[in-house]
Amino acid sequence: MVKSKRRRGDPSADVGRARRVANLAELSASIAHEVSNPLTAVLASSNACERWLTEDPPNIERALTAVKRITRAANTACEVVNHIRVLSRRPGETREPAAVGDLVAEARDLMAEEASRYFVRLDLDVGPDLPPVAVDRIQIRQVLINLIRNGLEAMEFVARDRTLKIAVERCGDTLQIAISDCGVGLEQPDKIFQPFFSTKFQGMGMGLAICRTIADAHAGRLFAKQNDPHGTTFVFVLPLGASSTAPHVSAA
Repeated sequence: MVKSKRRRGDPSADVGRARRVANLAELSASIAHEVSNPLTAVLASSNACERWLTEDPPNIERALTAVKRITRAANTACEVVNHIRVLSRRPGETREPAAVGDLVAEARDLMAEEASRYFVRLDLDVGPDLPPVAVDRIQIRQVLINLIRNGLEAMEFVARDRTLKIAVERCGDTLQIAISDCGVGLEQPDKIFQPFFSTKFQGMGMGLAICRTIADAHAGRLFAKQNDPHGTTFVFVLPLGASSTAPHVSAA
């Protein structure tokens, strides 16, 4: 039997190799993004803890609150790592009924220290009698943290009252999470969900692309709209009782 040899310069081989490299880059960026969220929360809370302890006299109560947030964020980082391991071995087995209002509250608490650093008030409004939804808790929390952080950063240089409004309500056969800021607004709304596109100087351009991929995997939607007169609202819609595909960490 004569073995066929791949010819050098084979266009199909080059395309396949480029696709694998691109998929690896997106997967690596996605994992880095998932882990960076709780680590950023750990850093913000540790800085706050040091600040409270070095006051004269030390503010022990506030320092203890910061320590609790450090512990919570560190546990979240461990959950993310374990979640990636589960996905790699048994994809599609990470869904469970969850109270979305509780997930939103968890994300808000994880971002509380960072919000205080931006001098932003987090305003949470959860509607009554919301039914549980079968979701991947880690991925949904990732979306919420990313959207909250985007809202905080959008208001960094505005002089007006800084409030990030988070509303959760039932709309027919869906749950709708709206995260609204009063920041600078969107300059290129048609591109913000594209992989590797970023309006931030040091951004990877994967955050919103990953968020939309997660929304699609849950048979949901994620879109943005301009506020009048200032800011942006990101709307994350999850279906109630609808079937959805297995979650995937890549934004491909």
